[in-house]
Amino acid sequence: MRILLFAFFALLFSSNCLSQTKTQTTILNKFITAHNKGTEKAISTFIKDTYHPDVYKRINLQEHISFYNQIVNEFGPLNYVVYKTVKTTSDRYVVHLIKQGENTNNQYIKPDDILVVKLDISKDNNRFMPHGLGLGSLTCELRKE
Repeated sequence: MRILLFAFFALLFSSNCLSQTKTQTTILNKFITAHNKGTEKAISTFIKDTYHPDVYKRINLQEHISFYNQIVNEFGPLNYVVYKTVKTTSDRYVVHLIKQGENTNNQYIKPDDILVVKLDISKDNNRFMPHGLGLGSLTCELRKE
């Protein structure tokens, strides 16, 4: 009986974790798609679809689009395959992405060419982010340490 109870709780926990990771991956893929299209419409749609509705009402959309466009211009198209997963929790997902066409097995990519993406999930609705993505090159992250 104990084994069945343990197995039930393990299954429940793992299915919840997989669901959460799927949500984070979905948002990340929406970002990469908008980034790779690089149009104002694609970025605007990404923001509308992923920002928490309360946050979306308060933001200056043009400022957010400009920020994302700056990242598009600096990094160019991104690879959909995550180069490195740094952190995965129920409310935070931090990954490194590299340029499209780069080999994800290459361990010698310059930190300037690695985009750090910090994605937080809203506690009241896990389909949305409570604010925008944290984005920057790995070089900036290494300077902070």
